[in-house]
This record gives sequence, structure tokens and C-alpha cells, in this order.
Amino acid sequence: MFNHHANLLIGAAEETEKLLKDFKGSPDFFIFKNATFGIDEARELILSAGRKSFGQKKVYLIAPQKITLEAQNALLKTFEDPVPETYFFLAVKDESLIIPTLRSRMHITCHLAVRQLSNEAKKFIEFSIKERIAFVKKFIDDEKNLSDFLDELLFLLRREEIYKLRLFADDRSASARLILEHLALVLK
Repeated sequence: MFNHHANLLIGAAEETEKLLKDFKGSPDFFIFKNATFGIDEARELILSAGRKSFGQKKVYLIAPQKITLEAQNALLKTFEDPVPETYFFLAVKDESLIIPTLRSRMHITCHLAVRQLSNEAKKFIEFSIKERIAFVKKFIDDEKNLSDFLDELLFLLRREEIYKLRLFADDRSASARLILEHLALVLK
């Protein structure tokens, strides 16, 4: 497991935590499980990674629902040239959520569980444009999670347009309404 200093783990964060259970309780084991891993969290991780460890290894588990583009860009140098005996494990649902330049610095491992999809993504694909626009209004009114919904569409369709929109969804100023309305018009 510690053959590479930067690891991208595809799948459930719970599975990743089980893999790293031996490190729990160690002063050199850090978990970042915020809903969003942004630039502030990236800076905090970079500072922490630069400090001397208490033991032999420092281990970081980063398991957010979202990781911003700014955070990913900030991690590039740290993942490329880390302090010796420092290991990073970034757990995400899908590797396409990570920019290629960061992904290229990481060893990729899949820990996929059987995926349970909601009917919403499947129905959205089958809806007419008019039904999709109505869906957008209900989606916004119900305050559902845009990232999860787009992840499901990505899983079902694996299309470039959805991938681009998924990256936009992690932006701090992302508009769920604009993203979903655009998707409603272009999806076939």
C-alpha cells in the first residue's frame, strides 16, 4: 500500500478508511472528510505535510464529496515532490473528478462497491426537454446535491459534456440551475 507517495483511491471513502485503520489514533494520521476540500484545506495540508513527523510515516486521507480545481492545483507540487515518508490517499467516487495533471502524479487503485443509482438520473435521460426543465425547478426547490446527481449521470453516460459540467459543479460559484438547464438542452 505504501509503494507510492500519492495514491488515488476510486470508490467509497469508508473502504479507504478500512485500508488505513492501522494508522487511526496515530499523531501522524490526518483525515480530511469535509464536504468540500478547497484551497484553504489544501494550504493546511501542505503546511502540515511540511512539518516533522512524530513517527516513521505521515499518512493523509483526503475523502471529500467535492475537491475544487484550486485545491487540486495547489496540491500538484506537494504530490510531485513530498517530504520523505509522507503518503497521501485521495479517495473520490470517480477518477474523472481529478484533473489530469494531478492524476498523473498519483498511483490509481479502484475499490468500487456495487453502485446503487437513484432513478432520478435514469429518468432525466429519458425525459423530454420540457420535462427536464421542470425537473430542474423541482431539483433546486428540493435542494438536492448537484455533484451526486452529476456523478450518477457520469456513471450512466460517460460523456464529455457531463464531465465538463461536473468540473464546473465544484467551482465555488457554480449555479446548479444554469448547469442543469444547460444539460437539459444538450443531453440526447
